[in-house]
Amino acid sequence: MKKKSKIAFGRLDLLRNDTLNNKSKIRIGFIGGGPNSFIGYTHRLSARFDNKFEFVAGIFSKDKKKSKSFGLSLGLADDRCYSDYKAMASAESKRNDGIQALGIMTPSGDHYKIAKAFIEKGIHIICDKPLTATVEDAVKLKKLILKNKIVFALTHNYSSYPMLREAKNIISNQKLGKINLINVEYPQGYTVGLKKKDEKATLKWRLDKKQSGPSMILSEIGTHAYHLLRYVTGLEANEISAEVNSLSSEISVDDNAFVLLRMRNKARGIIWVSSAATGGENGLKIRVYGTKGSIEWLQDDPNNLKFTELDKPMKVITRASKLVSKFSLSSSRIAAGHPEGFFEAFANIYSEFADHIHNKNKKSSFPSIDDGVAGIKFIYAAKKSSNLNSKWIKI
Repeated sequence: MKKKSKIAFGRLDLLRNDTLNNKSKIRIGFIGGGPNSFIGYTHRLSARFDNKFEFVAGIFSKDKKKSKSFGLSLGLADDRCYSDYKAMASAESKRNDGIQALGIMTPSGDHYKIAKAFIEKGIHIICDKPLTATVEDAVKLKKLILKNKIVFALTHNYSSYPMLREAKNIISNQKLGKINLINVEYPQGYTVGLKKKDEKATLKWRLDKKQSGPSMILSEIGTHAYHLLRYVTGLEANEISAEVNSLSSEISVDDNAFVLLRMRNKARGIIWVSSAATGGENGLKIRVYGTKGSIEWLQDDPNNLKFTELDKPMKVITRASKLVSKFSLSSSRIAAGHPEGFFEAFANIYSEFADHIHNKNKKSSFPSIDDGVAGIKFIYAAKKSSNLNSKWIKI
């Protein structure tokens, strides 16, 4: 009988083994992500992918009746459909079968106070981005996590795509040489044509700086772009110069940002994020150029990575092929040649979060509290620079 190649099924074989070796599922609750919430659906689906979590409690809306009704529709017990996060933290911590982890999907201005209530009960946290609305809350949250030895994951899910992990592997193995240039862009067009009278209904809490921070566009997708730059290259920025503003006279929040970065290794980076790019859907792209080669990845074509070595023709490395590293392969879930994308990458973070709770000595690949703090400092530094006519600001 012919032996099956491990390449053929990518992560599937590994996941089967992981699931079989887990003696117990992690009991998880969620706060936020109610009816009609795409991100709520994404979190709940991702937690179910690898059979490592048991969903047992939650709050899904500020409207108590709506929250309870939705919780019951998801199969939760009546007494575990809560209406107050403090009551939920207290009640769950007293139960023998209480939650061990919490997923947070509320506006970022609420992340610190919600996470604090559960961290102090020894409950692990997986949180949507950005981390908080202020640098102060981000720093306080980090101190709480370290003090209480909490496993914390931030859902910058783009970093979990197999071919971005292959890009990271290529760079960490010095195949690009010294990194000189980094370009990340994220053009969307969802605010183009938005009228003032519809702003509140469309952007909702994003209009409140206490909830979204000083810049809507940097909070929404700027932190994704910045995290991707840091994650793939392993580099940190020293200084930042930015222009952050609104290109529309109809909306009152930032919808476009150009950010220049001076990296610690003397490389130069540029980030462009926008919701004012007419026709833009989700065109996240990263390009990295070094002295020996370059890589390019586009989320619209996530299963392919362009890799060009100096003085050689460009080649396209495909997901789960014989050329990829074990790191990339372990993040693949579907046999080579089939499309794989957003949900699978999101689920990778949930699966790795669960593994780390079971084994805290295991090296984690998911975005951490440090990544969250770095993202908030990036937002504030970029906005400060923009307010000072793009003056260079140290991060």
